[in-house]
Amino acid sequence: MVVLVVGVILVGLSWIAAWGPFGVFSEHSFFPLWLGYILTINGLSQVLFKRSLLESMGWSFLLLFVISIPLWWFFEGMNAIVQNWHYHFVHPISAMNYFIQASIDFSTVVPAVLSASFFLAFVLQKSGRDWPKWRPRVTDARLAGSVLLGLGCFSLLPLFPDETFPLVWIAPILILEPMAFSIGYPALIADIRKNGWMRLFSIMAATVITGFFWEMWNYYSLPKWTYTVPYVGFWKVFEMPFFGYFGYPFFGIIIFSYAAIAIKLMRRQNLLDMFPNEA
Repeated sequence: MVVLVVGVILVGLSWIAAWGPFGVFSEHSFFPLWLGYILTINGLSQVLFKRSLLESMGWSFLLLFVISIPLWWFFEGMNAIVQNWHYHFVHPISAMNYFIQASIDFSTVVPAVLSASFFLAFVLQKSGRDWPKWRPRVTDARLAGSVLLGLGCFSLLPLFPDETFPLVWIAPILILEPMAFSIGYPALIADIRKNGWMRLFSIMAATVITGFFWEMWNYYSLPKWTYTVPYVGFWKVFEMPFFGYFGYPFFGIIIFSYAAIAIKLMRRQNLLDMFPNEA
């Protein structure tokens, strides 16, 4: 309950700061706002289901903040090619200041998505709905083909950035999932074969929900980001074009696959096993 209360208070105060004329407090509201979101989701999960990702992972939960930083810098590198989003600041800032502040803010991405995914997995588990019985057939040839296809997608980005920008959110999956599956690390394709579709759906749906809050809180904030998306840059919901939200489910898969590999490598913990199952 304490985590929930602290999270709600932090969200409330930071939201006011983000959208208000409060100088330095408004400029640096992103991290406390999203820390509040993370604490709120984990607190709500603990109150409703007696379990949360924060409790399940223990001190390893802090690693999610650490590994989140290089993940989003990777996507910043991809954006340097496709130029889909742009940042706007109150005043010019130095490169070092930008790097430090951006890294702090980027640290919240992975724990926010995974905390929401864990919570939604419990909600779906309690709903008792039936999930598709179909299971994918995985072969060595298909795994290898997926990796090669992923590498091919990356190679196309600098050649045709306006046409291939959606591949930014697909190519990493084609590489990460086969790699994790092949070395016996937690992989969503292995989970689907063994346990079904619930955890995959919870991750994809929770990322859309989290993305909605990203875009909503960004809308009246400064600093903020805006989008330039070729061909589908219309019907905006906040700053994000409507069709841009279809990238969030794939982003969620990337986050989970990447985090599962990192946590298994660094802490020998199986992130997949911590999540609620269909049963």
